[in-house]
Amino acid sequence: MSQENVEVVRGVRTKLPPLSEASQRRNLDERLFVRYPALYRRFAKAWMRLPLRSRLRRLMLARLVSRACAAANRRDFALLVVGVDSAVEHRPAKDLMPLDWDPVAYGRDGYQQVWRKMLNAFDDFRAEPAEVLDLGDRILVTAHYKGHGSASGVPIDEMLFQVSRFQRGLVIWQQDFTDISKALEAAGLQE
Repeated sequence: MSQENVEVVRGVRTKLPPLSEASQRRNLDERLFVRYPALYRRFAKAWMRLPLRSRLRRLMLARLVSRACAAANRRDFALLVVGVDSAVEHRPAKDLMPLDWDPVAYGRDGYQQVWRKMLNAFDDFRAEPAEVLDLGDRILVTAHYKGHGSASGVPIDEMLFQVSRFQRGLVIWQQDFTDISKALEAAGLQE
């Protein structure tokens, strides 16, 4: 491959700490964002304009990803959809979903429905964020999903890789993978 065909992709990788006990409930800013979604949109547009290597951007993105996992763990669907666009397209991981599920969910209602179905399938579901790779208008989140099936008791212990694209600070597209190479390809990091 010639040198001029090689595009250097620069992203910022941030390791995420385990969720704390404080993540069991909403904090003040989350209560405000749920009550006033326009406030969140302004906030999100502002942090998305920060430079990739900005310490503040890394801290805010790490916090948002961690708080999204915490919201999923406590089944806080109202908070879970605050950061997604009304026309979001979500493609859940095919190998983790039952065969009768639609391969694509549209809009906040569809996004929320996928999360409800998935979380209802597990009595003790837990998402633990591991890291986030910030690529500007898209991110790659690595999270560890654990739980036991509600009806079967079968354990699940999977690494999930979520690629999201942003516009005006809101998620407009998300695809979930259990295979890191497919996630990297979707994020534009592999041929």
